[in-house]
Amino acid sequence: MRLGVLLVILSMNFTALAADKPVRFMDNRYGVDKHGEYFVQLLRIALDKSTDKYGDFALEPVAVQMRQDRQMKSLEADLLDVMWTVTSQEREKEALAVPIPLLKGLIGHRVLVINKQMQSQFAQVKSLNQLAQYTAVQGHDWPDATILEQAGLKVERIVWHDTMYKLIGSNIVDYFPRSVLEVNEEMEEAQNDALMIEPNLLIVYPSAIYFFVKKGNTTLAQRLEYGLRKAITDGSFDKLFYGFPGHVKATQEISMDNRIIFNIANSQLPKSAHLDEPELWLSSSK
Repeated sequence: MRLGVLLVILSMNFTALAADKPVRFMDNRYGVDKHGEYFVQLLRIALDKSTDKYGDFALEPVAVQMRQDRQMKSLEADLLDVMWTVTSQEREKEALAVPIPLLKGLIGHRVLVINKQMQSQFAQVKSLNQLAQYTAVQGHDWPDATILEQAGLKVERIVWHDTMYKLIGSNIVDYFPRSVLEVNEEMEEAQNDALMIEPNLLIVYPSAIYFFVKKGNTTLAQRLEYGLRKAITDGSFDKLFYGFPGHVKATQEISMDNRIIFNIANSQLPKSAHLDEPELWLSSSK
């Protein structure tokens, strides 16, 4: 009897401790990255679906804006508990990945944001070699920059995200490859009439955005994977993915038909990528 009471008390204390120590994340929902709201909702779903095994939870947004490399350092310093970013072999050495692709792999399906004055030039591009005559812009610490460079494309690496759209608008660089799922929201935020989504080209490479936690924080990593897989099984993952306003708008406004597709390799893709689980991935051409 006493043992049973003790176990109940310990269970209550564990739940209280779990709720008292909130899961901290960098809150980027109100800046350029409006798509951050999707990841916050998915994080909440994963934690909620895992309460049966891991107890209650609380979320704490951290308002300080940080680049991705700084977020990685903040995980290590216990200033953040979770972040979401494109995976790579290097990043999986720095932090612990939760190997569920949060955008079903469509982060590697890239349309090109260009200046409207460049439309006729890009209309002549039919090969990767021709595209290599132009200069792309990417974040200085993004794995995507290396992926594009290894494919023979010229890339200008920039620190701040909002600057990239300004560079396109000013014709300082030629194009900005963006995921089919995130580009509409970013274009709305940029509010630059000089910009357009190029209608004929698509760059495709295998890639995934994962949740990452601090190395050694296996409990949170296991909890997130457990919750995400439950959400995939019960349909709540797909309900959010297909119902998220930015995704709906992308499918309505960005045609994937009749585009010239440049398939390029991703040598940085870690072995953690479960390419043998088709339920985790989606092709933008479907």
